[in-house]
Amino acid sequence: MTKIIPIRFSDIKKITQMIEYITPRISSEMMGDKNFVHFPFNIFHNILPLHLKFLQECYVAIENNEPLGLISLAPDGHARTRWKINRLVLGMNAYDIGKQLIDYVVNKYGGAGVESFITVIDENYPEAISLFKNVCFFRNYSKINIWEYENPKTENIKIKPGLFKKAEQSDAQKLFELDSEAIFPHLRSSLVKTAEDFKVNPLRNLINEVNGFKTEKYILDNPANKSIEGFSSIFSTDNKHFWVDITLSLAYQEYYEDFINFAVKKIKLQNPNAKIYMGVKDYHQIGKFMTHVLSAQSFKLCGNFQVLVKDYWMPIKDYNEKKAPAIIFPDMTSPACNLLQFLGRL
Repeated sequence: MTKIIPIRFSDIKKITQMIEYITPRISSEMMGDKNFVHFPFNIFHNILPLHLKFLQECYVAIENNEPLGLISLAPDGHARTRWKINRLVLGMNAYDIGKQLIDYVVNKYGGAGVESFITVIDENYPEAISLFKNVCFFRNYSKINIWEYENPKTENIKIKPGLFKKAEQSDAQKLFELDSEAIFPHLRSSLVKTAEDFKVNPLRNLINEVNGFKTEKYILDNPANKSIEGFSSIFSTDNKHFWVDITLSLAYQEYYEDFINFAVKKIKLQNPNAKIYMGVKDYHQIGKFMTHVLSAQSFKLCGNFQVLVKDYWMPIKDYNEKKAPAIIFPDMTSPACNLLQFLGRL
């Protein structure tokens, strides 16, 4: 009989061996110690009420004490009303196990108050996309595309002094307003944030520091309107790979190239050999403009990800069993995926 339980330390090695057998290249990135909350912290975190949870939680499906699959999820935003499913590992022909794991966390957390669930999946994992869409009835929300900057040159880059400045705690409300307005109106409900999401979070900063994450945030403000028209975050885990996320209002979209140049110059000062990645969100109103700018410069498209959403209160349709090859949907398997992990922290 299959049971679903919180992950145990002994399960990590077994899941790693499962991945090594199926796809050896990604096991270390998916199953490294830093990707899990260990005893006794996992016990403490599991008993916290939903509104106090802040770490990833993992579950395994087991039969005869052997793990058949793993799923993990984490709160996506300060309100904890939306959670992100960020990792799924299944064995061969395991659609049924995958459905059980997904339905388990949706019902468990939905019953505790979570309103919606989101997942971002690399288009190179069509079986995982099919499982979420066709079996568990997540809906298409949008796409995120990852671009890599090839051999950027900084010699001729000129930045207007004072154009950008570091984000401060007092900017949180204005950043929330910018972020909300940047999303197409009909898509805002599924990714809406709160002003609290843009405030400095000492606990999150501590966790990031322990994991070696470094983030710098900059703004482009409009003092005349007392508003912020642009926001950029620069993130790295190793000072070699840098991920840049830029949000701009429609009225200030012409500053996109300035933001790119500013980020590239700052990164190159830290590491002349750095690799730079930028994300473009199709649900942002200037997403097409960003794509046009990046494609006209020395960027190459290196990743496409589907954003899928499920609202807990939507009716669940009948399930028709399907068989498929092994499914491994990781949260972190490439520099492009690292950017997605970073975007989830914003």
